[in-house]
Amino acid sequence: KEEYGLPHTDERIEKVEAFVDWVRCSGGEFEKLKVWYYNSFDRCVNATRSISEGEMFLKVPLKLIITPKKGRETKIGEQISKSGVEISADYLLYIAVFLLTQERDPESFWAPYMAVYPKMVSNFPIFFSPEEKKLLEGSCMLEQIRDDTESMKEDYNNIVEKVPEFAQFTLEEYMKGIVLVNSRIFYVKIHGKEERIMVPLADMFNHVYDKIGQTFWEYVDKEDSFIVKANRDILHNEEICENYGPKPNYR
Repeated sequence: KEEYGLPHTDERIEKVEAFVDWVRCSGGEFEKLKVWYYNSFDRCVNATRSISEGEMFLKVPLKLIITPKKGRETKIGEQISKSGVEISADYLLYIAVFLLTQERDPESFWAPYMAVYPKMVSNFPIFFSPEEKKLLEGSCMLEQIRDDTESMKEDYNNIVEKVPEFAQFTLEEYMKGIVLVNSRIFYVKIHGKEERIMVPLADMFNHVYDKIGQTFWEYVDKEDSFIVKANRDILHNEEICENYGPKPNYR
C-alpha cells in the first residue's frame, strides 16, 4: 500500500498528513486535491475528482499566507527594518527571514508547513556543482550565476554588518532562503495594495508552459483569502499545474 505515492513506511507520510490537516483546520478548503510524490523526491498536486471550468478548488485564508510584514514583525526582522540597511528586493528578504526563524522553532504554528518545505536546492543553477557549471560554458548563464551570487553575498554582508545577530543564519542558509522564496512567490493585490506572498499548498503546484493555463488565482478581499479556480475542465487524477509566467532559465 502507498500513501501520497510513498511506501507506507516512509516518514514523509506523517509530515504530509500533518500539513494537510494543518491547512484544513486553519480554514483552508481543498476537497478535490491531494499531494502526490511521483518519484523519491519530486511531488505534485493532483485532482481527486473532476473539476469544472470556473470552479474554485483551493481557498487559503490570510491566516496561512506569508507576507513580508510577517517577516518584519519577527525579532530579527524588526532589527533589520530599523537598521536602515539597503538591499535588493527586500520582500524576498523578509519572507525568507520569517521562514528561517520558523524553521528553528519546533513549537511554531508554522511547523507543519516547514516540515514539508523544500530542502533541496541543487536544481537551481546558482547551486550547480562545478561539473554542471562546466556544461554551461559559452552561455550567458555563468555570468548570471556569478552576478546573482555576488549580489546575495553583498546583501548578506551588509545585513550582518548592520545587524550582527543575523549571523545566526549562515550565508548558505540565506541564499537558499532567497532562492526558494523567489521560486514560489505570488504577486497579488490585497485590499488595493500590491503584495508578494507565499501560499501553502498553492506553492506546490508545478509549472506548465500553457498560454491559457489550468488555473486562475487571485486574492479576494471580501473573503480575505487566496483562491484558485480552474481555467478549464480538470480530469480526475490529473496533475494540477500553474503557468509561472515567462522566466529565464537561470531561475
